Amino acid sequence: MPRVAEPPPLPEVGAQWQASIGDYAMDVAWSPDGRLLAVAAVSGPVHVFDPASGTLAATLRGHAQGTQQLAWNRKGNLLASAGQDGMARIWDVASAHCHATLDCGAPWVERLAWSPLEDRLLTAAGRKLRLWDGGGERLREYPDFASTIYDLQWQPGSSHFAVAGYGGIVMYRDGDSTPTKRFDWKGSILRMAYSPDGNFIATGNQDASVHFWYRKSGKDLQMTGYMKKVRELSWDAGSRFLATGGSPPVIIWDCSGKGPAGSTPIQLEAHGRPVSALAYQHQGGLLASGCPGGLVCIWNPRKSTRPLRQFRTTSAITVVVWSPDDKKLAIGSESSGIFLLDTTLQ
Repeated sequence: MPRVAEPPPLPEVGAQWQASIGDYAMDVAWSPDGRLLAVAAVSGPVHVFDPASGTLAATLRGHAQGTQQLAWNRKGNLLASAGQDGMARIWDVASAHCHATLDCGAPWVERLAWSPLEDRLLTAAGRKLRLWDGGGERLREYPDFASTIYDLQWQPGSSHFAVAGYGGIVMYRDGDSTPTKRFDWKGSILRMAYSPDGNFIATGNQDASVHFWYRKSGKDLQMTGYMKKVRELSWDAGSRFLATGGSPPVIIWDCSGKGPAGSTPIQLEAHGRPVSALAYQHQGGLLASGCPGGLVCIWNPRKSTRPLRQFRTTSAITVVVWSPDDKKLAIGSESSGIFLLDTTLQ
């Protein structure tokens, strides 16, 4: 019988630079202009790097009991951090000064998010949802959510936002304490993602499923069969494809036409363990994925189910984030710090 040729080995890409933060990288966030890269350590400090050189531009004290999440405002002059001390902080990174400390009403701040339209910051701590201005003044406290809030997100380009936890999603308009819409569901939502066009809301769930809602009609559907609970969700720039974790293969649902109901998803296989990080480019079609085994893959799913490039480290991957211009990929890890890849493909 004729011998089947083995595919050529995958090209591996090296890091442009690597920096140690001495701890588990909880979150990584690019400033909107791409000139700064902030990394939150699980022990609390926030390290801000110059991504062009890899040099440390500033160290912020963060939160004594651990920093959970980071978010830049739309202008890129303020960085917000969520802490396991029940506080959120707003930082003037240029001076490394804490601009404001916000008491979020519960022992652990789960999530925060800046409005895409103005300097208004949402924080979620326990069942408490609060809205603040850029100076740290509390503008509004919303009615307690029915359970712990696990995620919140502003609708792209809008003054509307959604919060999610056990029991479904509640949607609000900025400045109004009365919900504009509810999507009830008897399950626990861990992560939520608006499609860039705002038409879909997808959730990753505790019961190893992915749920979809059509935002305008409220019609919903659910995809099951994942290996573990799903925390990794990423939409492509065209709002057509949703990449999901929860299994060793990256599972991608095509939401065009009649949507993903009854369709067969694209499966990207390279990781030996369930995917722990996912990110589509902001404008391009490339997708980055990482896993606890230390492997990062860069894919072009519309052209191939084989990775374009691979990057390997000995540490588990915690987060992957594309630069605003989609040319560089920042990778956070469990013990090896932060890596920066130049992903421009020749």
